[in-house]
Amino acid sequence: MSCLKGKAELLYSKTFDCANNRLELADLLEESQQTLSLGVGSCCVIVGDSGSGKTTLLKTFIKRFNEKHSTDVSENKSIKACYIRSPSNMSPLDLYRAILVGMAEPGSIQGSEVELRRRIAQHVKNKRYRVLVFDEFQQVVEKVGVKSARQIADYLKELVDELGLFLVFAGTSKVMNILEINEQFASRCSLIIEKKLLSVSTRKNYVHFVKYLITLNKHLKLSQIDFTNPEISLPIFAMTKGDLRQLSMLIRKAIFHACDKNRDEVLVKDFAAVFSSISASKKNQANPFSKKFSLLKAELGVNYEL
Repeated sequence: MSCLKGKAELLYSKTFDCANNRLELADLLEESQQTLSLGVGSCCVIVGDSGSGKTTLLKTFIKRFNEKHSTDVSENKSIKACYIRSPSNMSPLDLYRAILVGMAEPGSIQGSEVELRRRIAQHVKNKRYRVLVFDEFQQVVEKVGVKSARQIADYLKELVDELGLFLVFAGTSKVMNILEINEQFASRCSLIIEKKLLSVSTRKNYVHFVKYLITLNKHLKLSQIDFTNPEISLPIFAMTKGDLRQLSMLIRKAIFHACDKNRDEVLVKDFAAVFSSISASKKNQANPFSKKFSLLKAELGVNYEL
């Protein structure tokens, strides 16, 4: 059983090997390297729905960037990237406090706008932060007025220009509004990455979805699950709607269900058994594994050959 539970632990670390994550990571690393090598700041925007893998990409990028640039400590040339969780309840100073939290400033963070900005600049200089990664940035854009949004955009533009930083903004499509608020800031955007939920709307999308499952299973080795079988893959899609978080949750629950049944292998019936526990909104819906396959195809809009 411990071996099977180990697969559940492996699940989250290996999802990054799937879909387009590796190409997107390479683009981020290359763009950040070019920006910092030239000493001319720029920014990147990553947009996508919840569950499309944005945060996984961000945290992997920060990890790889810091690993790569931590080798010059002896010459005091090491540089760092930091993760900043955008505040959900915005007031004019909340973003600056969130930046300082991301930069690991201890204690209660108080002070005027001028003071907070001074401390951010000091951290950039002393701790050698060169990349700032803002997650859920649509919350900043959505919850402040136009005047405050322009003020924030102007400040971020100053960070790019005066300190030569590489800024990454991730969130829903509304993140793009930060580029519309300040045209000069938009001109400093050198890379846009669009993350999408997995889909079965076309045969090409279906093949991409199955490839995701197959790539993940190369690590998990669930030997009794044939993800190339549409009578397995389509019900799994119906249960998750292409949401990567939901997909990981479903697989994890199926693994632990098999453990609870004292089995060493995950079976299709384990996926079917955990259907009602994935989301409360699904409790009144019929289990996709119990539906007639032709009906399930019609409900998902799958009108192509599988």
